[in-house]
Amino acid sequence: MAGARHFRTNQSTAETRAEIEADVASSRRAQQDLAAAGNHKAAESMRKATDEYLDERADLDAGTWKPKHT
Repeated sequence: MAGARHFRTNQSTAETRAEIEADVASSRRAQQDLAAAGNHKAAESMRKATDEYLDERADLDAGTWKPKHT
């Protein structure tokens, strides 16, 4: 559901934070699994996704996060 939060304007900050945290955890797990399987190109892609989610969380904490598609 990573992208869904970018279409909702009436979601609470706590719900948005929980979604971002779930995305961070999920992408980190995928990154580790892919690296362990030897698929380092895909693992790097998941690392970049994790970084984007962490940037989103930083924006949310700073009060500057906004949905992208509303």
